[in-house]
Amino acid sequence: ADTDPAPLIAAVTAGGGRGKIRTGGVTVEAFPSARSVARFIAACAESGVPFKATAGLHHPLRGHYPLTYAGGSARGTMFGFLNVFLAAALIAEGMDSGSAERLLEETSPAALHLTPDAIEWRGRRVGIATIEAARGRALVSFGSCSFTEPIDDLAALGWLQTTAA
Repeated sequence: ADTDPAPLIAAVTAGGGRGKIRTGGVTVEAFPSARSVARFIAACAESGVPFKATAGLHHPLRGHYPLTYAGGSARGTMFGFLNVFLAAALIAEGMDSGSAERLLEETSPAALHLTPDAIEWRGRRVGIATIEAARGRALVSFGSCSFTEPIDDLAALGWLQTTAA
């Protein structure tokens, strides 16, 4: 992600494949910059290459979290999976790179407003149709080391209702 992804994305396009970006790891150095992630997403959008994002996407919003589950783990700033999905949807709709970087760096839950038919971020609205289209042609999945952490965080933010088993 730290170099220009255009040549790699061109090769992926020619081969009919999909892209993948690592957005983190177990060291602070493993996390690319927001600029690099935005550039990768834009290159995929321009080429029509669907991609997945993996590593470090345990939480909905960007924040400072432990890098592993070990006690006393080092902490680092991780991307939020919601930030990345929203950036992919908005870049596919023409969002400029500076705005995409700011979205990828967003840490405030108050900056996002979720409704049954849209997500809004600082005045930019993404409707269900746009989200569905982005899920098919842009960011198709994300990887997390935890199944419950993303769900628990969404519930804690009030963005997901869970039922007791």
